[in-house]
Amino acid sequence: MTADEAPILAGRFRRLAAWAVDAALVPTLTILLVMIAGVVEDAEDFSDNFWIFWVLCLAVLSYLILNGYGLLTRGQTIGKRFLGIAIVASSTGDRVPFWRLVCVRALFFPISFLLALPPLTVLSLLDQGLIFRSDRRCLHDVIAGTMVIESQSK
Repeated sequence: MTADEAPILAGRFRRLAAWAVDAALVPTLTILLVMIAGVVEDAEDFSDNFWIFWVLCLAVLSYLILNGYGLLTRGQTIGKRFLGIAIVASSTGDRVPFWRLVCVRALFFPISFLLALPPLTVLSLLDQGLIFRSDRRCLHDVIAGTMVIESQSK
């Protein structure tokens, strides 16, 4: 993209579809890793809440296995790559530092799975609801200083 070209914002449907792809793949790999690691095989495994920590660690590992390289090199999760969209810095249109994609922006990914918990329902709805603004940026985009655009390499 040259300095004269304005980035083309990704469509709301494409963003939602990319999220759906990621929302299917990450938990699927997490479940597979939980089964391989034997985190919750026996009833005794549930005797304390430590198993939740291990499942969370495996979920983060799953996210990084599936999306780490793409986020680092192209600003794309698997879903975003599949749908031809990418994450860039909202101020410059440049690649976003990996730490900001993972440590700030990705923190909102699991919140969308927790709609049953009232305080997080509000946060999740606010996060996703902001996509209907003219700049199509969700709350996690605003906080991380990112926007999602059509990718140059589809």
